[in-house]
Amino acid sequence: MQIRVLGYFEVDVDDRSVAVGGPKQRAVLAMLGLEANRTVSADRLAAGLWGEELPPSAGKMIQTYVSRLRHGMAEDGEAEILTHGRGYELRIDPELVDVHRLERLVAEAARSNTQAAREALALFRGEPLADLADEPFATTEIPRLERLRETAAELAIDADLAAGRHQEVLPEIDALLGRSSLREHLHAQRMLALYRSGRQADALEAYRYARRTLVDEIGVEPGPDLRRL
Repeated sequence: MQIRVLGYFEVDVDDRSVAVGGPKQRAVLAMLGLEANRTVSADRLAAGLWGEELPPSAGKMIQTYVSRLRHGMAEDGEAEILTHGRGYELRIDPELVDVHRLERLVAEAARSNTQAAREALALFRGEPLADLADEPFATTEIPRLERLRETAAELAIDADLAAGRHQEVLPEIDALLGRSSLREHLHAQRMLALYRSGRQADALEAYRYARRTLVDEIGVEPGPDLRRL
């Protein structure tokens, strides 16, 4: 079994996508997968499914969802849901859950594993939790996963710049700045790529653009690293 949240939520068994049930049941498995091998309280699951407006039968509904998920996992053998008091734990090899592979690869990339960042980015199949975006739990999880993607992208670009691929990364940097214009490290990477491509005037203009963006959007001057560069 493999659980994928970095795109539409999917569960694969033997490389075949399998049905998991309706949105709420899928959301329960997604929440347990995001916290694989850790106990998630029933109260937290309920809040993730319904927010502050809990139905009177919330506890029983969660028990039903978990029971159905257990039944679906019975023949797989690689994952199981355990009960701990008023909480549940998805016991599974973390490598079978894409978000945990993502976290491992980003950590490896931060320790100068130059291939790990690109491997991390390749795990994304679209917007994370795309089909569960309206569920309450997704309002905090989606931004966290997007930040991991941005960090992986910056680490991958750092590796490319160190390898001399200055011109090749410029389109990628521009696309990322179009989505995250307040990330100073991206602006610094753009300046460096332009400068090393022999475009000193453009690199200086990139700094002026970064400063205008930061001042206009959040009212702060560039940090010391960007100014020093």
